[in-house]
Amino acid sequence: MQSQMSKQYQTTIPSAVRKKLQINPGTKLNWKISKNKLGIDYAVITPETQSNLKSLKGIAKDMYKKNKDYLKIERDSWENK
Repeated sequence: MQSQMSKQYQTTIPSAVRKKLQINPGTKLNWKISKNKLGIDYAVITPETQSNLKSLKGIAKDMYKKNKDYLKIERDSWENK
């Protein structure tokens, strides 16, 4: 995907990107310039969420499923102390 910069330094964010990142009119975007391993500059754009915790929702879901037995044993040990 690509978009073009206008004379007013504006660009359109492709709809697939807007949907994936849940960007709506009024969403603030954080920009950061980084370098890859070859030293080439690139921009990282992150939408600002209402809550920083909201963006972490579900991040450990798979980890919990894989370690459910371990967590039960660990929690049970807290109760026995």
